[in-house]
Amino acid sequence: MRNNSKWFSKEINEKHIIYRFFGIKYSVKNPKYINRNKIAIRAQNNYDLSTLKKAGKIILFLTPPELKINGGVMSIYSLCEESRKINPDSVCIISTYPNAKFTYASNDKFPNNEKIYRFSQIIDNCENLSELIIHIPEYYSKDFYSDLNKKDKLFLKSVKNIHLNILNQNIDVMPKPQELQDLYKITDNITQTIAHNRCATQEICNYWQIPTHFLSVDIPLNKFKKYNFADKEKIIVLSNDINEYKDKVTELLKKDLPEFKIVVVENLSFPQYMELIAKAYFVLSLGEGFDGYFIQPQYVGSLGFAVYNDDFFPSDEWKNLTNVYQNYFDLLSRISRDIKRLSNDSNLYYKTIDDCLNKLNKIYSRSKYNDNLAKFYRKEYDFYPETRSNKEVCNALQV
Repeated sequence: MRNNSKWFSKEINEKHIIYRFFGIKYSVKNPKYINRNKIAIRAQNNYDLSTLKKAGKIILFLTPPELKINGGVMSIYSLCEESRKINPDSVCIISTYPNAKFTYASNDKFPNNEKIYRFSQIIDNCENLSELIIHIPEYYSKDFYSDLNKKDKLFLKSVKNIHLNILNQNIDVMPKPQELQDLYKITDNITQTIAHNRCATQEICNYWQIPTHFLSVDIPLNKFKKYNFADKEKIIVLSNDINEYKDKVTELLKKDLPEFKIVVVENLSFPQYMELIAKAYFVLSLGEGFDGYFIQPQYVGSLGFAVYNDDFFPSDEWKNLTNVYQNYFDLLSRISRDIKRLSNDSNLYYKTIDDCLNKLNKIYSRSKYNDNLAKFYRKEYDFYPETRSNKEVCNALQV
């Protein structure tokens, strides 16, 4: 919510109230956010922690302290749920980051049944722990050690078998090898799991010098409603990504396709988002390309567009699909014409979706997902470093 005048503006978001006086910005915490944090802590304090106290093995997934929804966060919840099924002898839980200022007891942004703990609850209550696996989001892995306090470090070092796994879900934000060296102060047992099979290679394994395994993701979409071609609305959904071409793309679509409504995804729960993309004719990813905005629409009978990205698409064969553009120049040249053609021909529309689904289903399936996850817990990794250890690489890269 935002109130504006020429000299004064007030913007309210989830965490802050932002005032601007004559160009000067002043920000304060949103009281509603602070109050929600207090409520969350009270709820967490009422958890029955007897399971933690008895646990001999814990599989812990770390999640950001900000209550949010994106593909990476949702995959963490999915991985935790499936890990619990694969490891019946383990306690599989999710916690916010160590010593974070904020936390929450549940994430109501999308369907899930997970309780969210504070990291300190694990440290303070695990009295019989002999094995601990911690899954750490890639961008946070370089800060994990520095966020630990003395008590946390002593506890982690006291665990007989400790394994740190980096959830490498986006290669662009994965820290460099030298930025991970503090993790070796906890253990030498460090791995990474890859969400995009394009990045699950021996080359990637060798660069980070840690065992590497392809996990993929699985977010069940079959329970969401599909709309028939004739029942869809003339909507084009755009991802809310930072992109230098975003304004040009938006202006072009509005100019060439005035009959379509352009909707940017903002402040939606996952069910609301899925309802939106299901009733829309088209969804355009302005981010990684091979992401949820491109993949998920096909599973609810809508058509996702993307620009090819060498880092994330499984192979350059995907360039041959009608709904994948070579680059943004190609997109700007063709997309208006393609949308007109596809929205007037239901057979071509569904053939384009099916062509994409056929390729997606070769990569993503529940059985492959479960098999890959089970192999990870059996320590049957896809790739092992061929040269020096990561610890040696980190030491060599130190200035």
